Amino acid sequence: MKTVLFPEEYRYDVKIPYNDLTREHIKKMRKKGYKVRVRGSGERAKWSLIETNGRSSRYYDSHLPLKYASHVRLYITK
Repeated sequence: MKTVLFPEEYRYDVKIPYNDLTREHIKKMRKKGYKVRVRGSGERAKWSLIETNGRSSRYYDSHLPLKYASHVRLYITK
């Protein structure tokens, strides 16, 4: 098995609660020239069941929309 090491720029830098203060900080960082990628974290199964009317708890396995995220992972590069 081949081990693949990603450069530092591909690991997430911080995981923080997602709220209005976080949104403001992200905007400020982007204005300063940083590239900020935001990925949602939180209860996937809960929102999957609501979105699919109880048919599937696996709907958000690969991603979680930011509107449902309780935390976000920030990937920051210059």
